[in-house]
Amino acid sequence: MNEIYENDSYESTMGERDMLRVGGWDRVALIGKTLFKCLGVGGSQTRSNHAGLGRNCAVMWICILVLFCAMPSTVRGQSESEWTSLKRDVQQRLGKLNSLMHDAETRGICTDYASVSRHVITTYLMAAQHDRDHVEEVRKIFQQVWWIKKTDPKEADMLPWNELRACIDVADHAIAELETQLTGKITLASPPDFSKGTVTLNSAYYRLDGQPVFPHSLVWLPADPDYMQAWGHLGGAFYQLTNLRSDGTVAVRTLEGLTKQTEVDVSYNAAPLVHLLGHTPAKWMTQTHPEISQGKRNFTKYDIDSSLVRDWLNRLCEAVLPVVAQAAGGQPQVHLLANEPHFATKKRGWLAENGVSEITMQKYRQWLGAKYSTVDTLNRFYGKSYAAFSEVTIEMPIDPALRGTAVWYDWCRFNMDRVNDWFAFLKETTQRHDPERSPVSIKTLGHTLGSSDRDGGMDIEFLTRLQDIPGSDLRVVPQGATFYGKNEDGRDTETGWASRYAYLWVDQSMVLDFTKSLCPDRSFYDSEWHGFGTVSWRHYRLNRQYVRSAMWLAFSHGMGLINPWLWGRKIDGSLSDKADHIGELATQPIAVDAYGRVMKELNAHAEDVVAAVPSRRDILIFYCEDSAIQDAQYMEHVTEIYEALKLTNRKIGFVTATDLENAAEASRVIVIPPTAFISDDSFAILKKLPSSGAHMVVFEGERCFQKNELGTQRSDAGELAVDADMRVAPVLEMTKEFERTLPSAAAMPLEIKVTDESGQKAYGVFVSQSVHPQTGVVTIVLNNVGNSIRRVRLRPVANKSGTMIDMIEKRRVGGTIEMKPCDVRLLKANLQ
Repeated sequence: MNEIYENDSYESTMGERDMLRVGGWDRVALIGKTLFKCLGVGGSQTRSNHAGLGRNCAVMWICILVLFCAMPSTVRGQSESEWTSLKRDVQQRLGKLNSLMHDAETRGICTDYASVSRHVITTYLMAAQHDRDHVEEVRKIFQQVWWIKKTDPKEADMLPWNELRACIDVADHAIAELETQLTGKITLASPPDFSKGTVTLNSAYYRLDGQPVFPHSLVWLPADPDYMQAWGHLGGAFYQLTNLRSDGTVAVRTLEGLTKQTEVDVSYNAAPLVHLLGHTPAKWMTQTHPEISQGKRNFTKYDIDSSLVRDWLNRLCEAVLPVVAQAAGGQPQVHLLANEPHFATKKRGWLAENGVSEITMQKYRQWLGAKYSTVDTLNRFYGKSYAAFSEVTIEMPIDPALRGTAVWYDWCRFNMDRVNDWFAFLKETTQRHDPERSPVSIKTLGHTLGSSDRDGGMDIEFLTRLQDIPGSDLRVVPQGATFYGKNEDGRDTETGWASRYAYLWVDQSMVLDFTKSLCPDRSFYDSEWHGFGTVSWRHYRLNRQYVRSAMWLAFSHGMGLINPWLWGRKIDGSLSDKADHIGELATQPIAVDAYGRVMKELNAHAEDVVAAVPSRRDILIFYCEDSAIQDAQYMEHVTEIYEALKLTNRKIGFVTATDLENAAEASRVIVIPPTAFISDDSFAILKKLPSSGAHMVVFEGERCFQKNELGTQRSDAGELAVDADMRVAPVLEMTKEFERTLPSAAAMPLEIKVTDESGQKAYGVFVSQSVHPQTGVVTIVLNNVGNSIRRVRLRPVANKSGTMIDMIEKRRVGGTIEMKPCDVRLLKANLQ
């Protein structure tokens, strides 16, 4: 038998999966090696018959063709002409878009949205060329992440081609929209121009010349007017302990740099100016006082209980903030006190192995002394026989097996108290040295509320109330995302969020609802929004519908200003090597175009978006910090109950023991998740609520209130009178039970029903109605976060009639609207 056929078995050792792991010339070499081995090149040749030789020659020509096709696009013979042709296609569309924009401008038609697309196309024509010309640099940047082998190995090589093809999509979308505008079929509202006017903070929202607006930008966005017109006008400076010299001063050069940066921002009318305080100590600090590194964490690289560090922070703020404030010249500012603070202390917690300092342990013993007064009292709760508080020890990291005991509760509560004290110090210090006493914010980790962990020192209620502008870095995750190594929740297509929704929305909405319940008159700042990607997931082909829906959901829930992660390109188009950029925003023209456009849309309709945020919440979930600390399942149940309630389209909020008495009214519903641990004081307040007339719903009442916060058994657990006792169940089951159990909602002007395509009742479209107090006009926001088509039927109540307008496109619509996944509608109804 001819050797070609004898070597057929070799093909099975080189499968498709192996081919995907190599790229460029490596792939060519591998194919060549395989094919030439099949031909017998380099080995003995069979010469017994001419038929075999002929067959070999035929296969040789096939090999040459296959090798040609396998070559990277940068080396194939037609690649340059193909590239030139692709660029020409983009440039021609850009020319057509420019022409249409000129026609529209001469007719007074809004071109603000098209201008975003024009900037995106112009930017990526340069960026794609740079990526192609510097493919080795792109490959090195992509190689920075540990999960590189989980991605398509051709991603770096194909990046510039994909970017230009995406530009064609951006251009076609912009051209089609502008042509529709020019024919008069739709009319788009003009957004405010952030490059001019006066920005002020008025209660829960910023205002531009008196009108509510949503300031925005992208992390690392260049301070360039074209970029800012497309993607936002936030500004600010970064300063940290490394700027402080050993003599307690900050170098003149550093201050001049901060001044110049601030003045440039002001010249572009960037507002607010967000000043991030960094917590990396200078080398001289750790060399002179190495003890300050005890208890350090990822972004706070020192002992927060050290008086030395606090003195240095005071000196830093004293040197920097008056200078920056003077350069700001009255432009609104924000002090971002910390980036993703965390102080995990349980075993296997994030950097918990760094432990805590002896200073911290001394504070802990003093804290225990103040709480228990006598060591005998402490010993009764701890089951110990300490002779004095000074003998108290606790192994770090703390063992999670202690959860539910007095030892666990006291440590977690102490850790929160010391972190609260640190943040209170940071707020007081920054505002004392800022002549404007600008508001403060904290970029808390977005999962802090929903996480079952409470050993990290983050007292959610205290910190929410401490901040003048509460903040976080929230996440939203679309269908089709690839998860890397952690946070792979909801991926079960039968039971998880992916079985119901177009994207994971619960994390973001729950934090916003919690925050706006506690502090309804304060703005909310997401300084690192993770809807485009994060360390745990990426999506390589984000679509504009998802981006629009997720952003509308954020702002209709109370988001005030936003700064998504991440713009990782320099002005020359090159990728920054400070991030990996695989699937990030800087490699996705469609997504970044959608972001710029939707922020203009939201700002053009800001008053209506603001009105969609409930001013009063009729159903309040009781959040109990005691159970959150002691019960590992508590927050899982809270999250599931919250999700089920949200699907009813009622006005959902949260309440803590602090506000419980004031929140209880006859028209309100208090929902109590399974709450096994609760302090005597909080339980006493709960027991008074039924007399106020509030409708009380408890989950698994037999499990509730059995223990106090220290884990001591309670004798009066069953003394709370409730109106309903529900079971924790799958989300949709609880939603239906809520609809049967809860008292009817207050009447609204429109009856709104959501069904699937077959006409059956369905869920997944978030609905809000608000009535203008003077005109009576009804504003409706519809957002389909479900993964299926929904039909929404809107009918006036009380025998009224009227017209309904789609405010985005300024056209009349009927009373039944079909919504695809991620569809958003802003409607106004004038009822008679």
